[in-house]
Amino acid sequence: MKLSLVIPTYNEKENIQKLIKKIQEEFKENKINGEIIVVDDNSPDGTGKILEDLKKKQKNLKVIHRSGKLGLSSAVLDGWKIADGEVLGVMDADLSHPPEKIKELFEAIEKGEADFAIGSRYIKGGKIEGWNLKRKLMSKTATLLSRIYTKVKDPMSGYFMIKKEVIKDVDLNPKGFKILLEIIIKGKYKNIKEIPITFINRVEGKSKAGVKEILYYLQNLVGYLPYKKSVIREFIKFGVVGGIGTLINITILYLLTEKAGIYYMISAIFSFIVAMSSNFILNKVWTFKENVRLDIGKKYIRFGLVSISALLITLEDIYCL
Repeated sequence: MKLSLVIPTYNEKENIQKLIKKIQEEFKENKINGEIIVVDDNSPDGTGKILEDLKKKQKNLKVIHRSGKLGLSSAVLDGWKIADGEVLGVMDADLSHPPEKIKELFEAIEKGEADFAIGSRYIKGGKIEGWNLKRKLMSKTATLLSRIYTKVKDPMSGYFMIKKEVIKDVDLNPKGFKILLEIIIKGKYKNIKEIPITFINRVEGKSKAGVKEILYYLQNLVGYLPYKKSVIREFIKFGVVGGIGTLINITILYLLTEKAGIYYMISAIFSFIVAMSSNFILNKVWTFKENVRLDIGKKYIRFGLVSISALLITLEDIYCL
């Protein structure tokens, strides 16, 4: 089988040469029949010129120059349009994804273990290095929201491979910063395999994530509802649970502060913990129909870490009153 690996770029002159060198080494060492397709969004830092120079020396390197910053997802789709491989892949240009995992991802498909292989940060053996608390909370929140649609642990990964047939005649929305969840929901496949990776935060250059990408993600989540009719019930349940949690939070806060005379900051923390625990149990048992004892400790901690951001915002608002 042949692998076509797409790399979207925008201002990656510090990283792109190092990355392509490492990928070529992986191809050669593991005897992978692979091609690299770099889609550059008219980078003002000269990334495009570097790629053209590299293309003259490397026959399996293709380069697409686009007119401007048109988005990561559309770059991936444009790259796949000219791909010759039976297996399509994508990875970031900033050296955050380990090239040494190319073999494992590719072989999972080549050996028939899966139609879909994902480099996962959130399964056993996977991890993230170099992210601050805010970035981790944003990622965990996005992942939690996607749970309505998939059991995949890391549906926001930017490092994955698929059989070409998975997206054949599938209408994919090119808007947004991540396309993996889109393919998970709309694609045609039988098996998904997640492979643990260590994600290393970029050393050179700046992250491309922004408010616009977050808004696109939220819009896409709502737009996916018709593709998963059974999910509509879960989505409604998720909202109902959130409403119940809010009522519990407000009620306990009122009773402890106004009736029991407890200091309001302590009341706010206690009421939040009770509401959060209620949300966790109700979502686990009622919304997602999981065994209440299944990984309850680990999942409660992860749920708590995501929810704690809401607590900090609440406390700040109360303190400022």
